[in-house]
Amino acid sequence: MKLFLYILYFSLLTFLPLAVGADTIQRTIVTSGQGEVYVAPNMAELNMQLQTINKDGNRAKRELDDQFNRLLRGLALLDIPKDEIIASSLQLAPHYNYASKKRELVGYRAVRNITVSINKLDQLNEVMATSLAAGIDQLGKVNLKVADEATYQKLARQRAIDQSKTIASELAQSYGASLGSIITITYKGSDIQYPRPFNEHQRSAMMSSDSDAGIYLHDNIKFNDRISVIFELLVAE
Repeated sequence: MKLFLYILYFSLLTFLPLAVGADTIQRTIVTSGQGEVYVAPNMAELNMQLQTINKDGNRAKRELDDQFNRLLRGLALLDIPKDEIIASSLQLAPHYNYASKKRELVGYRAVRNITVSINKLDQLNEVMATSLAAGIDQLGKVNLKVADEATYQKLARQRAIDQSKTIASELAQSYGASLGSIITITYKGSDIQYPRPFNEHQRSAMMSSDSDAGIYLHDNIKFNDRISVIFELLVAE
């Protein structure tokens, strides 16, 4: 008899959660939102290179230092502070001529890579011209940027949130229901898509004498954000 009662009690405990779960099925609605913000760049980052070749390594370095100092003085006239200029690396290595079968030492090549941050995009042409006058051998990539990126990324995120809420509310109303509390939020990440750097042809067009300085076309910077959310769905019985 005791064994029978024990088996009956255990069976009731096993069945009870299933019965309760069947009566309390949670209704939910899952939506996603994407926010996009397009902003015209107002800043630029210019990469360039200084180099000198001399038979004496020390003289090659001194000549490179002289060019760099001329560049700093020219940029100072454009109100570009030193903390906007990165030129931490300096390379000095033998330079050989391989025209003949025998390797011939020409001299020593001193190289310095420089990056200048330009906070006013309309100064880009002036910075390029000043750099060339100072002896810059190679103008590299021009990366376009915008100030206060965090503000635009936050705006894109808010648009993603608003879109997810709007879609969820419209769907719920279409089925005669309403939204309840938020169950889960899944943040799917954000990204910033910058315009492609200027190539050699575009830089030459900007620097040509028969074109207006500073007049050129460029793509906008795109800020993107994505989010997914699960709402409780309230259905009138």
